[in-house]
Amino acid sequence: MDKAQSVSARIAGAMLVALFAFTNAAAQDKLQEKGAGFNDAVITELVTSALHNDPVLREMQIAVETHDGVVRLSGFVDSMAQVDRAVDLARGIEGVSHVRNSIRVTDRPSRA
Repeated sequence: MDKAQSVSARIAGAMLVALFAFTNAAAQDKLQEKGAGFNDAVITELVTSALHNDPVLREMQIAVETHDGVVRLSGFVDSMAQVDRAVDLARGIEGVSHVRNSIRVTDRPSRA
């Protein structure tokens, strides 16, 4: 390897290290420790992402709101199993202290 290639390789390596450090710092900002002012907006984003990435729930209309670590789920799903799955996913997110479930099952018969 000649001098020009060696310098290019060092520059590329330094750029990768800098990119990794920047990415890692951004991730650390998002994933603060529970109890250390964990941001409600980040929790909402993480829960919403988990719901949208779930193969069973991605087609469901579930809204997520967070206040002081308490997540409120609302919307409509097709079964109680989907309600339970959404609540379990939300509970599994770091920073969630409690989940309030307001999800409705659309195909359940009326009690009236």
